[in-house]
Order: sequence, then C-alpha cells, then structure tokens
Amino acid sequence: MFRQSMAAIGSATRLLFKDRRALALLLVAYFGLLASVYLLVSTREATIWQVILTLVLVVVAPALFFVLQAVSVGYANGLDVRRLVTKMPKDALKLIVVSLPVIAFTVIALYGVNKLDQYPTAQTTLSYLLAGVFSPLLVIQLWVAVSMSRLRPLARSLHKVIAKALAPQSVFIYACGFLIFAVVPYFILVSIIPTERAWLEISLLVLRLAVSALLILLGWVTTVGAISILNRRHDLPVNPENPVIL
Repeated sequence: MFRQSMAAIGSATRLLFKDRRALALLLVAYFGLLASVYLLVSTREATIWQVILTLVLVVVAPALFFVLQAVSVGYANGLDVRRLVTKMPKDALKLIVVSLPVIAFTVIALYGVNKLDQYPTAQTTLSYLLAGVFSPLLVIQLWVAVSMSRLRPLARSLHKVIAKALAPQSVFIYACGFLIFAVVPYFILVSIIPTERAWLEISLLVLRLAVSALLILLGWVTTVGAISILNRRHDLPVNPENPVIL
C-alpha cells in the first residue's frame, strides 16, 4: 500500500517538473487566484467601479480556482499544455458541478455537528475530520473521476468514488500532501525570526510568504495528481509506453 502511494507521489512530482509549460500554467492560474482573492478582500465598495470590480472578482476567483484544479488533474493524466488548455473550460465546468453537492453536504453536516454542544471533543474532532479530510478527499476523487468520464456514468458509480476516497492509499497520499501544503507553510508563517533592521524583517516576511505560497501550490497539486495517477493504475491496464501508469 505505502509503496504504491509513494510511487504515485513520485510520479506526480516528476511529471509536474518535467512539463515546464504545464507548471507555468499552474503558476499563472495560482497567482492569478491569489491576486483575485487579495483584491476581493481589500477592495471597498465605495464607488461604482469598485462595486463592479468586486462583482467581477466574485466570478473570476472561483473560476481560477477550478481552472487550477482542472490542470492539476489533467497534467497527471499525461495531457500536454495544448490539450490542457483545450479541455480546461469543459473540465473546470464539470468540476464545479460535482463540487457543489459536496460543498452543500459539508455545510449541512458541519451545521449538524455544531449541535453537539454537550460533546465538545467529539464536535471538534468530527468538524476537523469532515472539513479537513473527508470532504477534500471526496471532492478530489470526484474531480479525478469526472475528468475521465461524463457526469451521468459518475452518478451511477458514486459509491465506488466514496470507497476510493476512504481507501488507505488515498488517505496516505492526502496525509503526506497535507504536511506539505498545510503543516509546513503554517509553521513557516508563524515562525518569527527576530531582527533589528526593518528592511531585513520585511524581506524575511516576503520570503516566508513566497515559500509558503509555493509549498501550498506544489503540495496540493502533487496530492491531486498522485491520487489521479493511483486511480488510473487501478482502473486502466498497465501500458509500458505510458509513463503516467507506470
């Protein structure tokens, strides 16, 4: 189990850095997403143009997010940049469609869990497991499945998707990725290096933010890619000429 999972992580990482144009596409989408979120949070609705900008960003930010996820799944399937760009709008739309029910389920489930006031430990544990583990794993599996098929067949095999989301290999890959895209960036951001020079302090802050942002991107993309590769190994026959499956 662990050997297959580590092999999938290694394959996803090699594929990501092997195709520099796909990596550049991911970076553009990612930093565009960060810029959109920053502008959305920092823009005040004081003038008509700021209101328009806010409305545009409300559409652009989610669109860039799902474009990023579509590329994260597509590159692991062995698609080159041209095919990634061609399939991007359709794949991003399908990812949106399958994500909305998971988001709704998560919100409703968290609302129900928050009613367990008499069991605070269980409440906290269930909330973190639901929002931080189960829902992300489920939505990743849905993204991978819908990228390789249409929506209607996916609805008939939903139980298989849920089983894959809870499979030990998927959980292990997600746990390894979580260390990179969540735990390590958190400690980098909260760690303070004392210095007496303001310019050096600002430089270190910018460096920490940049490193954390890159780790979040690389950790998440390789996690999605590794789960996609793992699914292809289980679902497709081995082809010695296909580097994604091997």
